[in-house]
Amino acid sequence: MFAVGKAYLHGKEDVAPHAGHAVWWMERAARGGHQEACVQAARLAWDGFLPDERALGPAARTAPRKDDALMFARLGHQRGDPEASLFLVWLLDAVKMKAEAERHEALQAAAEKGLPLALVGLADIEARSGASAEHVMDLLSIPLEANLGIAHHMVSTWYGQGTLLAQNEQKARHHLEIAAGAGYVPAMGLLGECLMVENHRQIEGEERDENRERLRRLTRGESLLRKAAISNGRAACVLGDYWSRIAETSDMQQSIQWYEKSVSLGFVGALFMSARLVLEGRSDHMTQQEAWSRLERAAVAGHAGAKEILSKRSLC
Repeated sequence: MFAVGKAYLHGKEDVAPHAGHAVWWMERAARGGHQEACVQAARLAWDGFLPDERALGPAARTAPRKDDALMFARLGHQRGDPEASLFLVWLLDAVKMKAEAERHEALQAAAEKGLPLALVGLADIEARSGASAEHVMDLLSIPLEANLGIAHHMVSTWYGQGTLLAQNEQKARHHLEIAAGAGYVPAMGLLGECLMVENHRQIEGEERDENRERLRRLTRGESLLRKAAISNGRAACVLGDYWSRIAETSDMQQSIQWYEKSVSLGFVGALFMSARLVLEGRSDHMTQQEAWSRLERAAVAGHAGAKEILSKRSLC
C-alpha cells in the first residue's frame, strides 16, 4: 500500500501523479501499521488533499485538515519515525497549540535519531534554558558539519551578540558566510545588508583595484538581498532604504518598489519608511492620508518611530 501511495504521490513512467489517490493509499498504509506512511499522510492532510479511491478526476483540495494531520503525525511519532516526530513539532507550532511537553518530547525523539533540524531545535531550547555552551555546541556538531544554514546562523548570532559564546566578530562573520552560502534566507539578507553598508561609499585615496573590489562586494550584497527579498520582508526593506537614503544617487522608483514588496511580506518597518517618504515630500506614490494610515498601522504593530511621530502630531 505504501509503495502504491508513493507511486501516485511522485508519479512513475506508467503511473501519473495524483495526490488524492496517494492520500487514499497512504492513509490505508498508515492505519495498517506502516511507519513511514504516517508522515506522508500527515503532510498530505496538512496540504488539504482529500482521499480519492478511484481518482477519476483532478485531486480535490480543501483547507488544511489539521486534526487528521496531527493524528497521523502522532501515530508516526509513536511508532518511532523521526521524520514524523519532527513534523509533529512543526504542526504544533503551525496550529499554535500549547503543548510544550509534547513538543519537547517529539523534538527530543527526532534529535536522538540524529535529524539535523531536530538537533538545532533542541539546541535552541537548551540555550534559552541556560545550558552550557559546551552542551549546546555538542548538540549542534552534526548540523554544523552538515553545513545546515540555520545552525550556522544561530552560532553566528551568538558570536555576534556575545550571548552564549564569547563575542567574536570574525567567527560571527565566518558562520554567517556559511549560512548564506547554504541558502538560508535570513542569513543571506543579513550578509547582504552588511556588505551594502560596508561598501557603499568610496574611501578617500582608494586605489583602482581597491575600488573594483569594493564594488564587487557591493554588488554581491545587493544580489544577496534581492534573492532574500523574494520571501524576506526585512531584506526588501533594506533595499528600499538603500535606494532612498544610502546610495550616492538615490532611485525613488526602486526604493518604492522594494518598500511595497516588503509591505506585501508583512514587514512593519516598510510601512513606516514608505509613509515617511510621502510625509517628507520625497514621493507621491500614495496620498498624505494613506501615509498617516500606514503610520498608524505601524504604531499599532509596535514600531517605535511611528509611535513617536504620531505622539508629536497629537500635541500639535
